[in-house]
Amino acid sequence: MTLKRNPNFPFAPAKSPLFYGWIAMFAGTIGVLCSIPGQTMGVSVFTNYLISSLQLSRDALSLAYLIGTVGSSLFLTYAGKIYDKFGSRFTAIIAALGLGVTLILFSFSHLLSEAISQYINIGFSTVSFILISLLFFFLRFSGQGVLTLASRNMIMKWFDQRRGLANSISSALQSFGFAVSPLFIALIITRFDWSTAYQILALLTFIFVIFAFLFYRDNPEECGLIPDGKIIEPKVKSLPTFKTKKQYTLKEAKSTWVFWVFALSLSFNSFFITGFTFNIISIFESCGLSEEKALGVFIPASIISIITAISGNILSDYIRMQKLLVVFLIGCLLSSLGVAILDYEIGYYVLILGTGIMGGLFSVLASITWPRFYGRKNLGAISGFAMSLVVFSSAIAPLFFSRIYTLTDSYRIAGYAGVVSVVILLIFSVKAKNPQLQ
Repeated sequence: MTLKRNPNFPFAPAKSPLFYGWIAMFAGTIGVLCSIPGQTMGVSVFTNYLISSLQLSRDALSLAYLIGTVGSSLFLTYAGKIYDKFGSRFTAIIAALGLGVTLILFSFSHLLSEAISQYINIGFSTVSFILISLLFFFLRFSGQGVLTLASRNMIMKWFDQRRGLANSISSALQSFGFAVSPLFIALIITRFDWSTAYQILALLTFIFVIFAFLFYRDNPEECGLIPDGKIIEPKVKSLPTFKTKKQYTLKEAKSTWVFWVFALSLSFNSFFITGFTFNIISIFESCGLSEEKALGVFIPASIISIITAISGNILSDYIRMQKLLVVFLIGCLLSSLGVAILDYEIGYYVLILGTGIMGGLFSVLASITWPRFYGRKNLGAISGFAMSLVVFSSAIAPLFFSRIYTLTDSYRIAGYAGVVSVVILLIFSVKAKNPQLQ
């Protein structure tokens, strides 16, 4: 059975007085923001509440997060192929429905664990560990994985020469939303409780399903339009146009050196920022700093992130992605160093600067690299595989950070390990050339 797309229902994008790509850009941005409950920053606010309510140690919760996230990463390449076949609207709706149901189950996870424990006569902590591992699988797969993939790729398909400009606007909004989301969720928890907070987030996700049905469209061609709304010639002939000469398959993309350099760099960002964010309160407390100061990192970092995202996206229309990759890795280096020297006052500011830079450029590299390097035809499969690496990396980070703290009573070694990893990636980035230009 083949599911047919009807991009003209309930209204035709070609009849819009405004080029529909800008509407798709706004809609895709909302979609990425709706994935926040499935992102690490959405999970991190609930960490201490889950540990307490489910009677799990920090290491146990981190292990459950690892199991669920690794499991979800194994299916993302297949999800990307589903996206290529059925388009962004269908994929985003299914992902959002799955995310909403999962959030409801999270809100009752302590009650479900207790009921199952009594019914099968197995210890509460054992049942809660198994249940939360399953819920983390669905949370990460639907939220961080599929919903993000469908929303981000939709934006990229609607633009070519204006891809950087469109992504700059989207990235700025995303950076601000991601930065304030921990404070927003914490406010809901304070006003109600952690269980009700999950239910409120679920309601917002279900509302998004209707929004996605109305405004998501996969690409301009099926709507009788073309990317950017018209053919754009560069005003200065010496500026690169980054035209796609070849549409790569996933197998061909994986055979190129540059794919792995970019994918592993993005994966490091996911690894480090996940480990940091998941344990952020504990990291700051280990250095004698308050929870308020820990959560306060996101605001100044978001300002830097927004500036970096806008600048990086605009520059991406004129310079090679390799140069942006180097700046991105420098941000990763500073963020890692900031964690390592957080005991010192300067470490706090180094951490903010590095986190802001890598956060702003992550969206640039993750969105623009794959369609520019490998074309749009198999974008879902290629970006899906890259996303699986990113998600897998994020899976092992919380346990890595947690074990280091358990063994050393400090997170300093995790910071220095990050510094070494980034230096290696910087060396490899020398050969990270766009295959379309070779």
